[in-house]
Amino acid sequence: MADKKYKWNWKSKNSIFWGIVLIGAAVMLILQGVGVKLGYGISAWRIILGALCLAWLIDRIIEKHFTEVIFPLAFIFMIFESPIAYALGRSEGDLDLINNWIVLLAALLLTIGLKAIVPEKEGRRSFDRLSSSSIYLDGADLSSVSIHDHMGSVQAFITNRQMYQGGGIINIHDNMGTVKLHIPREWNVTVNTYDNMGRVYVPDQPDRVYDRTLALEIHDNMGTVEVIFD
Repeated sequence: MADKKYKWNWKSKNSIFWGIVLIGAAVMLILQGVGVKLGYGISAWRIILGALCLAWLIDRIIEKHFTEVIFPLAFIFMIFESPIAYALGRSEGDLDLINNWIVLLAALLLTIGLKAIVPEKEGRRSFDRLSSSSIYLDGADLSSVSIHDHMGSVQAFITNRQMYQGGGIINIHDNMGTVKLHIPREWNVTVNTYDNMGRVYVPDQPDRVYDRTLALEIHDNMGTVEVIFD
């Protein structure tokens, strides 16, 4: 960990992967800029957004979060819907294969269905959010807690703080959303962050001896994760 409060590890495999993706997107943009035909309807913005969603998809697969692959697949389809329709023989005036709201609703239902079928790892409690909400974590049991946010806004609070014995781990997986985690200022926080084009902020803590420590494992994809000491 390069820094206790904020980590951007340029040598990590995650960063190398994202570097390759962005370089590939830049090469495709240059090719299009000099007149190389990349296919009907494949514009610069589609290349960039498609590359980001593809990286999001591969990251979920690498991290073995297979129930979270539906939304990146849905976005990839929506981004390239017109080129796909054209490739299927549709005329230029009829390139809408399906309403985007139906695609998003189907992706939401598929994600919920998969999470209901695929069991959580034993001993791990998971909170999944796709909208604005507040969640409350029991300080008496923070042994292994996961917060998953998909394009939503989450405020997380810890209750029964006096019952916390230390040694807890909170895993945060944020995809294009905002997570604010409220932690007692009397606790020492250690952070391990994998940040993909997002923002992770943990305020500095005074240099003193703390009786309890809480570890944060943060995976952020194009979102914002903030720790608030109160």
